[in-house]
Amino acid sequence: MNCIFFKPVFLSLFIFLFLKVNIYGKTNFIKNDTIVLQNNFLIVKIKKKGAEIISVFNKKKSFEHIWQADKNSWNQSAPILFPIVGKLKNGKYILDNKEYKMKNHGFASFSDFQVVSKCNKKAVFKLTSNSNTLKKYPFKFKLLVKYTLKGGKILIENTVENTDNKKMYFSIGAHPGFNIPFNKGEKYTDYYLEFNKTETIDRLPLTKKKGLLSTKVVKNYLANTNKLHLNHQMFKDRAVILKELKSSIVKIKSKNSNMSVRIQIKNFPYLGIWTTSKSNMPFICIEPWYGISDAINTNGNFKNKKGIQMLDTAKKFKMKYFIEIRN
Repeated sequence: MNCIFFKPVFLSLFIFLFLKVNIYGKTNFIKNDTIVLQNNFLIVKIKKKGAEIISVFNKKKSFEHIWQADKNSWNQSAPILFPIVGKLKNGKYILDNKEYKMKNHGFASFSDFQVVSKCNKKAVFKLTSNSNTLKKYPFKFKLLVKYTLKGGKILIENTVENTDNKKMYFSIGAHPGFNIPFNKGEKYTDYYLEFNKTETIDRLPLTKKKGLLSTKVVKNYLANTNKLHLNHQMFKDRAVILKELKSSIVKIKSKNSNMSVRIQIKNFPYLGIWTTSKSNMPFICIEPWYGISDAINTNGNFKNKKGIQMLDTAKKFKMKYFIEIRN
């Protein structure tokens, strides 16, 4: 089936027509601001607010893989982190001698994206700079988010384009949360992360009170192993952050079954791993990042921020990864 492309002039007419005629059969196009993709393996729901995946339903196992936002613990599912990752020291930064304020992880996850195109197995969303974003982030940009279903795999491509007449500084990352356990009768501690290469790597700790990058490291957090066993206690000091892993794939696995979730982390300089420290919260976030929280000793200069990316005018930056469900 050919994709439908949306132009702003005709957007209202398209919405009216799609509400009147369900041209996608069982897939509802617009329902509570949600786009639905599906194939023989998965049903994926993406909301226009934040272009955020809010559901990955495994048809064969009748299992929901994505954390269903809960205001009592973590009220998001898979936010896009842009134009910062993590926290700013005191919630602000300095750029060209001017001070700006921005909330944790930036504003993309709370922004209204435009639907550029939609097929049964593919959707493209767009966010462009506007008067509100320029108050917090003084760069003109375009952010395209593309989701493509291929078997049990969701291909995700985020493209940042600098539409300004000056160099642009930014970070971008993903924050999908996955439900575990997969099966009844299992415990959270039955689960582990498996990397596709043996790793010896330090952990970059965050300060417990402020959530900023500490000046210390935890040496050999992974020591000649490809497994990281999960428990809630390991997150009492916030996220586990690993830098420059050799691995290109990490799997969420159980010692009791062959079912797994594979996440591509190739070329990402940082990987965040997180859940709440509450023992009853059954999810784990796997977060590939191009960027990181401010260091505790930062002077706030955005251009020198740890992990910051620089993009020349009219240039594009692509962040690609995938989520794959294996039964």
